Amino acid sequence: MKEHNDWQSYWLLEAVRLKESQWGPIEDSVEVRRVIAIGGGFEDRLLLRSMLLAQRSGWAELQQRIIRSLRYSLIALSVLFILMGAGVAIGALATQDGSVNVLLALVALLGVNSLSFLLWCFSLLTGGNQSVHSGIGLSHAWLWLSQRIVKGPDHGLLFNALFGFASKQRLLRWSLSAVNHWLWLLALLTACATVLALLAAKRYYFNWETTLLGPDSFVQLVQGLGFLPGLIGFATPSVEVIRQSDGLQLLSSTAQVQWSSWLVGCLIIYGVIPRFLAWGLSLFLLQRHKRRLQVDTDQLGFIELRQRLMPAAEYVGVDADAGADQVPEAVVQALRPTKASSTVFVGIELPEDHPWPVTRMPSNWQDAGMVDSREQRAELLALLSRASFSHVVLCVDAEQTPDRGVVAWLAELATYGEYCSIYLMNAPTKQAEPTSDRLAAWLLRLKKAGFLSVYTDFEQLLAELD
Repeated sequence: MKEHNDWQSYWLLEAVRLKESQWGPIEDSVEVRRVIAIGGGFEDRLLLRSMLLAQRSGWAELQQRIIRSLRYSLIALSVLFILMGAGVAIGALATQDGSVNVLLALVALLGVNSLSFLLWCFSLLTGGNQSVHSGIGLSHAWLWLSQRIVKGPDHGLLFNALFGFASKQRLLRWSLSAVNHWLWLLALLTACATVLALLAAKRYYFNWETTLLGPDSFVQLVQGLGFLPGLIGFATPSVEVIRQSDGLQLLSSTAQVQWSSWLVGCLIIYGVIPRFLAWGLSLFLLQRHKRRLQVDTDQLGFIELRQRLMPAAEYVGVDADAGADQVPEAVVQALRPTKASSTVFVGIELPEDHPWPVTRMPSNWQDAGMVDSREQRAELLALLSRASFSHVVLCVDAEQTPDRGVVAWLAELATYGEYCSIYLMNAPTKQAEPTSDRLAAWLLRLKKAGFLSVYTDFEQLLAELD
């Protein structure tokens, strides 16, 4: 059952819980029978039930649309931050005469990023909320943009379920962190590449300018910032070069190369590497929490389902007198399959002494045998749940009474295939009047149930499939 236990299944489970908490229980008799037939633990059954309900209501498709919107909005923001990184780098080195204040350039390249990163670190130390945790709101801009893309009556419910599920499983914090660091990392890498391209294509003259501070203050600051970049090979200007870079003296090209190396080294050490490490940490913790997903089965909304999904015993038989002549409606499609389509052939409540198969079927069809008892029903549902059939052919005895329970069972089985055909074997002749009335009852009930393909001749069924 672990194939159902991915994060999208937990998301759908939370969506179904929210729906039922607001609007009451969802009619799920068919889905519950499928879940019981497949088995598994209580958590597995909760997940499978929610997945079946989501498929029936179209939530599974809407969920994939939301996931695509999250991806598209992340791509759009990534492109925006790439452009922003290039723009910041160009602006930091943009001068008419090529003279660049090296400290102002460094602040322009790392200022906002450093402030955002410090806020993120502060939130980790203090256990701050997720608004502070996401820096300056980049992650929330991502979510806001994603919500603008997807529209529909249930999109709000699914988004609320996503936030609720991610918060409970401790995924929201680290997913927002990963997005936040990814965007800043793209901007910093683009800025670094742009700075290198500009330095390679144009001659710049680096200097510092101040009215209040003396040269010694800049010497200490530059050497302090250049210590870590120097450990990985980036150059730091000498004391003499720093003192002479006051904008009043013309320095050699070697000195400008030292300043260029120092600027790029600071950008990588204090910008790119911390963001990369924080992004990697966020992804690691996000995947770690994904592997530890679990459901609090004691919360409101799940406790009431335990007895239904984990019954101590299942009674099969007549539990009440028949009421009005109503039958459930089968979910079928109008597109008829071919004989070569994946098909399962099932006998429904046929006499035990009746030979099986009742007719010669195509070799590519799967024979599911005759199904009558509770155990056989469970085995059939398990087979239909595991496999994916394009065509379900149900064989019933036209000489039997077409009671409402049998038609309901046929309508449920029809949901396991893209198309369903009914074969009424032992179809009566026109001379047998009592049996002819019974055939008319079969045809009437099956028509009410919405079955489009009902045959009394198996060869005619095969001919129409051709």
